Amino acid sequence: MKKQLVTLGLLFTAVSLGAQLKNAEADTIRIQTIEDVNLHKTGNPNKARTLSTKSNLTVMENPQPIAIVTHEVIEQQQAKQLSDVIKNVNGIYLTSARGGSQDSFGGRGFTFGNDNIFKNGAKVNSGVFPEVSGLERVEVLKGANAMLYGNVGPGGIVNLITKKPKFEFGGAVGFSAGSWNSYKPTVDIYGPLSKNIAFRVNGAYEYAESFRGLVESKKNYFNPSFAFNLSENTQLIVEGDYLYHTFTPDFGIGSVVDNATGISRLATEIDREQFLGTNWQYQTNQQATTDVILNHKFNNNWSLNAVAAYQNYTKDYFSTERVQWVYNSKNNNLNPSWTRPLGRNYTEQNYTSLQINLNGEFNTGSLNHKVLFGTDGDIGQADTYNYKIDANTPVVLFLNDPSTWTNESPMPNTSRTSRNRIKTKRYGFYAQDLISLTKEFKVLAGIRWSSIQNDDTRVKNFATNETIPTANSGTKETAFSPKVGLIYNPNENLSVFATYTNSFVPNTGFDQEGFALEASTVDQYEIGIKKNLWNNAVAVNLTAYQINNRDTYTAPYTQAGAVALYRVYAGNIRSRGVELDITGNPLTNLSLIGGVSYNNAVYTKTPDNGFLEEQRLVRTPAVTANASAFYTFKSFAKGLKIGATVFYTGDRKAGWNDVKNQPQVTRMIDVEGFTTVDFSLGYEWKKFMIQGKVGNLFDVVNYNVHENYSVNPITPRNYYFTLTYKL
Repeated sequence: MKKQLVTLGLLFTAVSLGAQLKNAEADTIRIQTIEDVNLHKTGNPNKARTLSTKSNLTVMENPQPIAIVTHEVIEQQQAKQLSDVIKNVNGIYLTSARGGSQDSFGGRGFTFGNDNIFKNGAKVNSGVFPEVSGLERVEVLKGANAMLYGNVGPGGIVNLITKKPKFEFGGAVGFSAGSWNSYKPTVDIYGPLSKNIAFRVNGAYEYAESFRGLVESKKNYFNPSFAFNLSENTQLIVEGDYLYHTFTPDFGIGSVVDNATGISRLATEIDREQFLGTNWQYQTNQQATTDVILNHKFNNNWSLNAVAAYQNYTKDYFSTERVQWVYNSKNNNLNPSWTRPLGRNYTEQNYTSLQINLNGEFNTGSLNHKVLFGTDGDIGQADTYNYKIDANTPVVLFLNDPSTWTNESPMPNTSRTSRNRIKTKRYGFYAQDLISLTKEFKVLAGIRWSSIQNDDTRVKNFATNETIPTANSGTKETAFSPKVGLIYNPNENLSVFATYTNSFVPNTGFDQEGFALEASTVDQYEIGIKKNLWNNAVAVNLTAYQINNRDTYTAPYTQAGAVALYRVYAGNIRSRGVELDITGNPLTNLSLIGGVSYNNAVYTKTPDNGFLEEQRLVRTPAVTANASAFYTFKSFAKGLKIGATVFYTGDRKAGWNDVKNQPQVTRMIDVEGFTTVDFSLGYEWKKFMIQGKVGNLFDVVNYNVHENYSVNPITPRNYYFTLTYKL
């Protein structure tokens, strides 16, 4: 309660400060701003100035698919979580985390991890549910991005761009409420403090229960920022961002496995509302980030951008674990049981990074060059604390006996036993040149050199107070990551491109001999076309790609079900796909977003005891599609806005990929595809806006599955309302 009162106090303080500054004189100095007026006017990502590409190249000059979701889209769809925002980017899909503990995504057949999520260009821990009310926009660079970002996964990157200060007074306060006793006050105030200093304050508090019994969530968010115009061509932005979120981990309904055959299925006989954990389990995440952004323009051809960032992340977790109902058909044991396990851990990550980007443009004879020179580096320390749990009498639940589905269980005592500490260092240098051979034909060439060092894991035993390094657990990798592209760009409304990129992905863990794993190498080939239509207000982009991820590793398959901590060679992964995006405002009062994607990701060149080749990877849907349309009435029923969004996720496989010569028929679990429809209605009058949304209009039943560890039902039909007052 104290944290809630502090947060609400900060919100009211910000409102008061904004009211005092309402009459302040607007700044007249030309500043570099993150607000992209042209993008917000047209909704066309091809007309945007992207920050994630680190360069001054236009989207049409970049031989890569780029998706942007603006704050207008976030607000009109009343997005609650980042996953609601990412649904608008086809080819990027929601996956499930163990215990539903974070927003988790995949793209082009690959899972996104900590290396794929950024905030204002700086890497952040992905193990949270980010607050979306403070976002200016979300930029997604699809595919491999190692040349710019180093060791990132091949599916793409997501860059969260937060709202920045403005030199005119404005903002909004809002209140949202909806199904299952959810409510959320928000505030966004900005304005000038002086001729050369501006501020912005975003804040929110959210409380939400769930259709799942005993599951609840409490979130506090505070995001102050300041902009300093040091000169006409130099601006410094200082920003803080604090997120506190405590919620109930939820492993869902679980899977049913037959020990005799190894075949699994979803436990669909359990109602989607039934919670199978305890009444005390919890997870608490805190994420505090600070970034300092310097923008300087030397002249019309040369500019500098530098970003320094720091992050502290903690996760405190104590919960029941995987729901797996087990029986043995050979013994006629047809009443599956589950002995409820417990897990306890605490993790902390401290991470400091710096990047510098120099952009320039010049001519050599008849050739025009747009160049990027950059360097980045970071140091980090990750601590994981392990616990001993004082065992109580194990709680056993039976699938066919709902009377045993108790949530009552005393919280056992725990004590810290050890701490694993890993220190990392990473740095790189990169250069890129877009050469205009003619007005229409251009070549993009870039290369990066990267170094990544993970020190030996140091294990502290709290019983003996000794700290011992784990031999051979550290790694040091260096690699070159080239990128080359050919672009046919006859005008600003058409671009045809082909690219090749090479990157590497470090692997965590160790082999059977105890040595750290080598990095995997990734090759990507891509062709695409970008076209603007309807007076350049709508983008139609089509892309086809192939990604080869060589030398991957996995946990070994053991018929007895024993858990092995080491990793074995798994072969290659080949991902092929096609993506179509349609985005923009064909009319000033009509906003459209649509797309469809197809992907086929499979294992190839696997060892004799490895995965079956040409079998689709688990948790990768073949087809995803999205469509969104919002219409605002300008004359008849002026101020009225109606909209609908449709999201489709295709058939998927849960469980694990099958292994050659395994005794059971399959280790995979079929999960059917599903479509959800949301309907929205809003009305704007003077400075007030009221919005309402019915989510999952047709009350579709389906599941997000993390292997078979978590089987979480999607949210049923729900209602959400937002009242906003614009200052």
